[in-house]
Amino acid sequence: MRVLLSKLPRPWIVDEKKDDGYTALHLAALNNHVEVAEQLARAGKADLDLQNVNLQTALHLAVERQHTQIVRLLVREGANLNVADKDGDTPLHEALRHHTLSQLRQLQDVQDVGRLLMGLGTQGQDKKSSSFIACFLAAHGADLELKNKKGQTPLDLCPDPNLCKTLTTCHKDKESHDIETVVPSAAIDECLVCSDGKREMLFSPCGHVACCNACAPRVKKCLICRENVLSRVKIEECVVCSDRKAGVLFRPCGHMCACESCAALMKKCVQCRAQIQHMVPLSVCCGGGGDEESTPSNNTGVGEALLMNNGSRDTSHSDIQKLQQQLQDIKEQTMCPVCLDRLKNMIFLCGHGTCQMCGDRMSECPICRKAVDKRILLY
Repeated sequence: MRVLLSKLPRPWIVDEKKDDGYTALHLAALNNHVEVAEQLARAGKADLDLQNVNLQTALHLAVERQHTQIVRLLVREGANLNVADKDGDTPLHEALRHHTLSQLRQLQDVQDVGRLLMGLGTQGQDKKSSSFIACFLAAHGADLELKNKKGQTPLDLCPDPNLCKTLTTCHKDKESHDIETVVPSAAIDECLVCSDGKREMLFSPCGHVACCNACAPRVKKCLICRENVLSRVKIEECVVCSDRKAGVLFRPCGHMCACESCAALMKKCVQCRAQIQHMVPLSVCCGGGGDEESTPSNNTGVGEALLMNNGSRDTSHSDIQKLQQQLQDIKEQTMCPVCLDRLKNMIFLCGHGTCQMCGDRMSECPICRKAVDKRILLY
């Protein structure tokens, strides 16, 4: 594509339209061809605001299909954010319409009336992408007051008051928010009881985070799943780095004791040493969107039988199982106590050690919690 654009004898052919008014950039935006769109916009100097027969620009099509990379590219290259299509809709109208439609589809699947009324239906990636794109457009100057042919402004198409508030803030601040880092809906952070404090109490056994420390003692049933609350634990800072707040729930033990960065290195819970089978992000525990992240289990544990050539398990060799147990004990003594994946090759002055990758990130020893003043590498 780069070679073709550099050899074009007629540069205007980049903006040539088909019978339906589609240009090459329209097709690239429609089909999420990011590299092609980038070459057309930058090397080919394509007109970003050309409209098809429906008066849609390439940005309209990218927003409609929720192609976030194309949207980011077009906005940063200077596309007009307020061009109206044949119905008078701007790209911001389109983004908020998708957000509302996906929200309604999800609410139809919520059977619990309490969750329905509180708006706690699962937020899918479709809804999240639309809201992120809408905030991104608003932050880069999309007009919130333009009306379509039905007399609707973009905010009229969004019944979510939290998102409307975020859009207004983004438009007012004109900050260069990115699509993936825009501030999420306040409903994920605020306490469901008082709406003043932040969610910081982990309910057991359901594993949801629904309210602040002050309101938690009054809650007998989880406000998200309606399951009885047997215990409440305040979410503290990460026990590994002591720098960020814990944000990942380990399954099946149910502990939340590590931040996302440190949890990615772990195979066992640092609090109870239980094997981690699933990691659940804090956003999911708060009733937001996302999926549990599966963690491969360790196949060298006690009683793990050998796999024979016919595919069956050989459970008759107890000696092999004993050797496997001894090997596992040796590994636990020599492996890093944080990630349980690499050998210890860094020692602190307190006498405890970790691997270099984990040790470089710590300000306190993960065993005795003493401050790390010096790190010694072993060779």
